[in-house]
Amino acid sequence: MFRPRMFEIEVFKVFLLVLVRFTGLIVTAPVLSSNNVPIMAKIGLSGLTAILITPTVPALDAPLPDDLFQLAGLAAGELLIGMMIGFVMTIAFAAIQVGGQVLDMQTGFGLMNIFNPAMETQVPIFGFFLFLIAALYLLITDGHAMMIRALASTYADIPLGGFVANPKLLFEVSTWGRVMFIDGFLIAAPVAGALMLAYMTMGLLGRLIPQIHLFVIGFPITIALGLLVVALSLSVYIQLLDGMFYRMFKDVDNLIRGLA
Repeated sequence: MFRPRMFEIEVFKVFLLVLVRFTGLIVTAPVLSSNNVPIMAKIGLSGLTAILITPTVPALDAPLPDDLFQLAGLAAGELLIGMMIGFVMTIAFAAIQVGGQVLDMQTGFGLMNIFNPAMETQVPIFGFFLFLIAALYLLITDGHAMMIRALASTYADIPLGGFVANPKLLFEVSTWGRVMFIDGFLIAAPVAGALMLAYMTMGLLGRLIPQIHLFVIGFPITIALGLLVVALSLSVYIQLLDGMFYRMFKDVDNLIRGLA
């Protein structure tokens, strides 16, 4: 009776640590952390994945500690692993918000913002529109399943309780944020280029025909041109999303190897 009971307690501790690591991903990863996803659904998803992954976790060299404080310290490390992976995934969607902000500033929509429940922030109209397309594209391409699969694969490199703070790696992760601005400007480049030509044309017309009230006709022209260019460049945007998501999961792999 003693050995089976000890085995059950050990399995339960493994389950709790696995649950905490997946919880860190669920609360930070794009789409999965959205407020549109009910809390019970998040809890159920975390619990279900933990139940499925726990039997596949490699055996540990030493049993997990029985002390509550030591176990809580291990759980904190597991939570950080999941949150760091979710943070790296969020960078791609933050780039979409940057691109949308640039688009709104160029087209004149910058004065109007709407609430994005997925990011819990006030976002520009174009940013929210592009965010919805990216979220749907991620779901269509099974990106949400790839997120969970990526975290499940971490146990081969990072065992339970194996989190070690690596200042060099943390600094490298922070530098990945520069990609957010590069991708954001790439997203906004077609509209920004078209509007620059439109502003130059209106400026020349204003010099040739001073009677034209450019301030009155400028807003409708820039808004209509911005909507048209966004509609025509959606295929290019989808291709850009492919590259962004590919790099997102590649960065996750680099993060996992750095934490190992």
